[in-house]
Amino acid sequence: MNEEKRLNVTMADSIVLILVIIAEIVLCARSGVNLEIPLFLTWFIVWVFCKVRKVDWGTVEGFLLDGVRAGFQSVMIVAAVGLLIGTWILCGCIPTMIYYGLEVISPKIFLPATLLLCSIMSTMTGTSYGSAASAGLACMGIGISMGFPAGIVAGAVISGALFGDKMSPFSDTTNLAPAMAGGTLFGHIKSMCYTTIPAWLICMVIFGVVGIQYSNGSYDASTVQEYLGGLSANFNITLLNLLPIVLVIVMLLIKVPALPTIMCGAIIGGITAMISQHSSILDILKVMKTGYSIDSGILLVDKLLNRGGISSMYNIIMIMIFAMGLGNALDKMGVLKNLLGGLTKKINSTFKLVGVTMLVAYISSAIGTTQSMSHVVTGKVMAPIYKEKGVSPDVLSRTMEDSGTLGGCLMPWHTNSIYFCGALGVAYAEYIPWVLLTYIVPIIALIYAATGFAIWYVDPVTGEKIPKEKAPINQKK
Repeated sequence: MNEEKRLNVTMADSIVLILVIIAEIVLCARSGVNLEIPLFLTWFIVWVFCKVRKVDWGTVEGFLLDGVRAGFQSVMIVAAVGLLIGTWILCGCIPTMIYYGLEVISPKIFLPATLLLCSIMSTMTGTSYGSAASAGLACMGIGISMGFPAGIVAGAVISGALFGDKMSPFSDTTNLAPAMAGGTLFGHIKSMCYTTIPAWLICMVIFGVVGIQYSNGSYDASTVQEYLGGLSANFNITLLNLLPIVLVIVMLLIKVPALPTIMCGAIIGGITAMISQHSSILDILKVMKTGYSIDSGILLVDKLLNRGGISSMYNIIMIMIFAMGLGNALDKMGVLKNLLGGLTKKINSTFKLVGVTMLVAYISSAIGTTQSMSHVVTGKVMAPIYKEKGVSPDVLSRTMEDSGTLGGCLMPWHTNSIYFCGALGVAYAEYIPWVLLTYIVPIIALIYAATGFAIWYVDPVTGEKIPKEKAPINQKK
């Protein structure tokens, strides 16, 4: 707080700075410039702002670098995922999952099965990134070979991955949200069940209907047979190839941190490649660097399997670094608080309280470009208001996840969106209509807020549960 006061960034300063940053990013994006360039230039804009407004640049530079340091674990995880994807394709792990999936899964149930598989995977492991890069990538190959558009498959993968990221007690967002809201972990998870499970069931029905339509229309069994032939001709398909993914799941279940788990998965993938595919150490090191390369003569096989390697993640890594630094600087300078504080005025109903919370979460997520930034800022801004109004912190933490955790993939510049596009090999415009969970959950949350269902109230002083009519927010003025 002392640092924010010393910097003396006013509301007018905040508005001007944000408008200039947005204008610069939009102008560069419309010119076709890769996103990492305009994001890096925002650091220059912040420096110019500091010079013009006589703000201590040394302090602000520290904020920028602190943001990078705080989020560098995520950067390293993305780099490790690049290694993992390369070695898992080389060793036949991904091709084997695709091969068996094509033989077992019917097109009519493929989309619901994808949603279910990715939901289970992410719930068990607590990571949407890991489930998308492993089971999700395999599902992309299965779905594309069956004739499903890549965007629809990616929508099912992302919806399932985010379900677990939101609901798993092992997830960082599931733990961070109640901590910032002042609630408890299991109270938070219980609260989320009211919005997330009904939304997930609706997704299951919609994907089921869509899957039936595609299987009755464009499904071509000869394409699947050609795909199976291409995989078996280029890889030794055996259950041994699945050893890396089994290892990763076990390590995550026994709570080994994500970064060493993914790196171990990549290394085991390399060892498996030596045994199963007779690859050399040089082959393994090459795919870790530049990814797997294949020219099978079958377009679908080549499109899916030509990927991976740490070099494929360079753009994603740069975007994450520049975005995390910018988000932290805007937070510590007081810019976010200035811009979002006005939204909290004149809240006189639970519906407005939840609605404003969602707006704060979406805006802070859009500016900070990470889920954690959204939760930290939203918790700081909204927790005192929920306490004053007598609304349970479990409602706040649930709302933070309903919008902050799920909303990242809706923004093309957000680290979540960039990661999913890179890991799944799909364009933002292709998947955005199909991330159904991210649309349905907030709608259900607003319906609950309007009707009072699954809304709990607490005494502002003692924190004990109280009847609805005794909550300050429901008192007539």
